[in-house]
Amino acid sequence: MKTARSIPLALLLALGAGLLAAPAAPAATEPSSSTGTAIRGNPATAQEPLFESTVLANSGQGAHTYRIPALDALPDGTLLAAYDRRNDNAADLPGNLDIMVRRSTDNGRTWTIPQAIADYDGGVGAGDPSMIVDRVTGRVFVFYAYGPKGIGFFNSGTGNANDAVDSLHADYSYSDDSGVTWKTRRITKDIKNASWAGMFASSGTGIQLSTGRLLQQYAFRKTDGSTWAVSAYSDDHGTTWKTGSPVGPLMDENKTVELADGRIMLNSRTSSAKTRLVAYSNDGGITYGAPTPDDELIDPTNNAAILRYDASAVSTRPESHWLLFSNTASTTTRHNLTVRMSCNDGRSWPISKVIEAGGTAYSTMTRLKDGSFGLLYESGPYQRITFARFNATWLGADCPTDQTHPKLTARTAVPDGPFTAGTPTAVETRVTNHSHLASPPGTATLALPAGWTATTTTRLPEIAPGATATVRFPVTPPTNATTGEHDFTVSLRTGETTTSTTARMLAIGGSKALDTTLAKDFDGTASYTELTASLPNVAPLTRGALTVRFRTTKTPVAAALLSASNTTAPSTNVTLSLNSGVPHFEARTNNTYSARLDGVEPLADGLDHTLTIAVTDTGTAMYADGVRIASTTTPSLFGQTSSLNGMWAGRNVDDGGPQWYFAGHINRVTVHRAD
Repeated sequence: MKTARSIPLALLLALGAGLLAAPAAPAATEPSSSTGTAIRGNPATAQEPLFESTVLANSGQGAHTYRIPALDALPDGTLLAAYDRRNDNAADLPGNLDIMVRRSTDNGRTWTIPQAIADYDGGVGAGDPSMIVDRVTGRVFVFYAYGPKGIGFFNSGTGNANDAVDSLHADYSYSDDSGVTWKTRRITKDIKNASWAGMFASSGTGIQLSTGRLLQQYAFRKTDGSTWAVSAYSDDHGTTWKTGSPVGPLMDENKTVELADGRIMLNSRTSSAKTRLVAYSNDGGITYGAPTPDDELIDPTNNAAILRYDASAVSTRPESHWLLFSNTASTTTRHNLTVRMSCNDGRSWPISKVIEAGGTAYSTMTRLKDGSFGLLYESGPYQRITFARFNATWLGADCPTDQTHPKLTARTAVPDGPFTAGTPTAVETRVTNHSHLASPPGTATLALPAGWTATTTTRLPEIAPGATATVRFPVTPPTNATTGEHDFTVSLRTGETTTSTTARMLAIGGSKALDTTLAKDFDGTASYTELTASLPNVAPLTRGALTVRFRTTKTPVAAALLSASNTTAPSTNVTLSLNSGVPHFEARTNNTYSARLDGVEPLADGLDHTLTIAVTDTGTAMYADGVRIASTTTPSLFGQTSSLNGMWAGRNVDDGGPQWYFAGHINRVTVHRAD
C-alpha cells in the first residue's frame, strides 16, 4: 500500500473548506394533512433547527469521479468519512480505484486532507467502503472489495483462497488511533463460501449490536446469477469473522439496524420492485426470515441507509423505537434524496424531509456526539461527495413519548364511489397509528357539506403500533347534487390528542349515458368487452364523468380500462388506463393531446378501486376512490376527439390493431352527462 498521491494546494483548500452557510431548509416531501396538539416532553424538538452542508470531493478534481460514501463517528466524537477515488473513469471494479478517508473533529465543519488507505497500481483496485466503529475498543474498520487486475463483481470466480487472482476479495483496513494510521487485513477465506462468485461489502455503515457483536453486510452472486445478502459478524472485536446464512435471492446492497426488542432488521435494495425489501433476524444477524416489500419506502434500485435514532437508548425509552432512513425517494430515477423517520421500529414512516431534490444517489448516516446527525451522500448525482448535518428539530421529529398523545394520520376516500346524487354510499377513513405504543380507543367524527346526511360519529378502536383501522360513515348526497368537489373533514379524538384532516371528494350529478355492470375477469392478452353499441350515447359529450371500478395486481406498460378510438387513424383515442399500475387518462387526435393526466401512486394492489374522469367548464380532473389525483384546466371528454368509431372495456384499438389489454377484474363502467 502506498501513501496518498500529491494533490494541488488549490484543491486542498477547496476540499478543506468549512461548512457552507445554512441554506433555507428544504421543504417536506409529504406535508402532513393533520394538525394536532403538541407532543409533550419530546427531546427531539428541544433545539433550534439545524441544517448545514459542505462538499468533501468534486469529481474531476484530482480524479475522474468520487463515489460510494461511508461514514461513522468514534466515541470521542471524531467523524470519519470514506469514499472511492475512481481515477480513470466512473466505473466500478475492475479498475484503478482507491479508498480515501477524511477526518473531522468538529462535527463535520472542517475536515483533514484526503488520505488513501487502499491505493494500488497495475489495474488493481479497491472500492465500495463500509465503516464500523467498535465502541468498546475504539477500533474503526473500513471494509471494501479488493479487485485483482481485470476482476469485478460480475466476472469474479468462485473459491475463497486469500491469494486468488481471479476473484474479488474481502479486505478491510483498521485504525486504533481515530483514523490517523491504518493497517490492512484480508478475510476472504474466513467469510466467503467457496461456491459463491463475486462478493463485496455493502457500502455505507455497518453496526455494533448491544451485545458487542460487529455486523457488516455483504452482497454476493451465486453461479446462477442471483444476488443474495449475508451478514458477516464478529463476537471478539474483529479478531475472527464468520458469515451467517444467506437471504435472498433478488437482493443487493443492504443495511441492518438493531430494533428495541433486539431483533435485527435488514433493509435491501432490489431490482424486483420499486420498493425496499425488509427481513428480520432473531439471532443477531445469523439467519433471517423471508424478505418482504416495504411499500412505503419507494426506491429506484439504489443504495440507502438505516439508522437507530439513539442506539444507546434503553428499550423502555420511546427513543429506542425511533429510526431514520435515507434514500432517493423515487420509483423512476436517482433523485429526491430524502430522510424519513419512523416512531415505531420501521412499521410506518410518517416524517420526511428532502435533503436535495435533484440528482442524488448513494447515502449513509450516523449520529454525532452532540445528538445531531451526519449524512454523507452522492450529489449531482455523481459530481460531488457532500456531507450534511441536521438535527431532529429540522427534520420535524415529532414522535410521541407516551400513550396519551399518539401520532395518528387519517386518509379519507370513497372506495365504492364517487358519490352520485341521491345514492347512499360510504366515506371510509383509514387511521394509522405511527406511535410505538397502541393508541387508546376514541372517536371519529365526520363534518358534512350542507344538505348531506350521514352518521357523523363512530367509535375509533385501539390501534396497534404501525397498524391501520378503518372506520366507515354511511353518507347520502342530496338528490340535486351536481358534479363537483366537496370538503369532508374527519376529526379524531384519542387520549389527549385531537387531529383533523380534510379531504376534497367528488360528487357526480346528471343522468347516465352508460351504465354497464361487467363483473368480469380479463386475461391481459385477448379478452375485452365490446361497448361500441353505446358509443353514440357518449361520443357527443364534452362535459360529464366516466367511472370504472376495477382491481388488479398486474403492471404492464399500458392497460386500458375503458377506451374509445378511431380505429382507422393513428393515435386518436379517449382512454382511461393503468400505465405500469399508475392511473393515466388521455384524449387525443392524431397524437395531439387535448388532455393528458397521470397519477402518482400505483393502484395494482389487488384491492377494489374506482377511477373517475370528471370534466366541467373549469377543466378535466382524475379521481381515485373519489379523491382528486391529477387535473388540467382544459376540458376534454369524448366530444373533443373526432371520428370515434369503437369503444371497449379492457383494450384499445387504433389503425395498427388491438393493444393495451387489461389483466384483472372490471366490475362496472358508467358515464354521466352534465345535465
